[in-house]
Amino acid sequence: MNIISNQSGSVGIYLHFPYCVHKCSYCDFYSIEKLSSRDNFAEAAVTEIKLREQELGSKLKVETIFFGGGTPSLMKPQHMEQITQALHDCFDMSELSEWTMECNPGTIDSKFIADYKQFGVNRISFGVQSFNRDELKFLERIHDEKSIYNAVNIARKAGFENLSIDLIYAIPGQTLETWSDSIAKALSLQTEHISAYSLIYEPETPLYDRFIRGELNVHDEEVDQDFYELAVKNFSKSHYEHYEISNFAKVGFKCLHNLKYWTSEDYLAYGPSAHGLYNKQRYWNFRDLDKYFSLLKAGTLPIENSEVLTLEQQINERIYLDLRSEGLRFDSFALEFGFDLRQNCTQFIDKLIADGYAIYKSSDTIKLTSKGYFISDRITIEFMKFAEKMSKIY
Repeated sequence: MNIISNQSGSVGIYLHFPYCVHKCSYCDFYSIEKLSSRDNFAEAAVTEIKLREQELGSKLKVETIFFGGGTPSLMKPQHMEQITQALHDCFDMSELSEWTMECNPGTIDSKFIADYKQFGVNRISFGVQSFNRDELKFLERIHDEKSIYNAVNIARKAGFENLSIDLIYAIPGQTLETWSDSIAKALSLQTEHISAYSLIYEPETPLYDRFIRGELNVHDEEVDQDFYELAVKNFSKSHYEHYEISNFAKVGFKCLHNLKYWTSEDYLAYGPSAHGLYNKQRYWNFRDLDKYFSLLKAGTLPIENSEVLTLEQQINERIYLDLRSEGLRFDSFALEFGFDLRQNCTQFIDKLIADGYAIYKSSDTIKLTSKGYFISDRITIEFMKFAEKMSKIY
């Protein structure tokens, strides 16, 4: 892949750490349970960072970093030191404002957490998922409720002032009562950010196989909406802003890295299976650790494929991402694509507002309400239809 120079010179960075103590049955992210090659991974990641810098041809400024996985909290301090040094060598880190590291509450280590902070990590995202013993067992999580409190306490003692927790709802066997209990316990932790996702049955996962065989008591869409509305109500009441379909933040604590995804800004990606976007070009690495190692050892970037986004893809992604986050920005949309999307869909917008699915966030931005978020896919499709017709005219 030949990368064209970025005029703004400012990017986010995602690094995929492909190791887990145990791979949960619902997870379709690439990871392996064999931890013995972590030293090799750190060396390979450093090589990839350096190779990509050579291809970029300039020392770009980095605003956000996100270490995901897998379970990045299995990363040893010496691995962090190697990778951090490579990032400092290859990028301008003077404007770095947010560095997130995902952690499993069951793998937390007080010394490691302190070291992560020393290396520059300033935000921890805990994969809590539930506080209920039976639900955690169903999801095959390796932690329990006690370890959740312990993990947050360790992070606070280490000086972290920006913590996030992930929760999952619509789990088979879950009730509104157990979900309400998890919400209350999550709020008691007073983390700065909370994400709440509906359980998805991803193809090629063990949970999906059970779903196909009819072994699970899956919640219908109406019950799913009840879970969602309960979360929205409780988080909003506790002064968390609902700023994206599944994300809630206290004032000043939105996830800046994820906002880059949702506004189609540039981000570079490292590690097996990682996806990046740079100058309207998307690329993705091989989803195979052995191939990742062998290519980098040979001095080749581990990119499986890439694509330059077509105009239609750019328009559709802009509509989809805007609507699921901070709002569809009509004026900037017109500047970027050459037509005013509002021109032929005024009645549709008025109906969305009248029915409580959207509001005008500003004179040129329509934002979905919590009610609108739940049917955002349907709303997005309608806007895409309007855009398709108008793009052909212009």
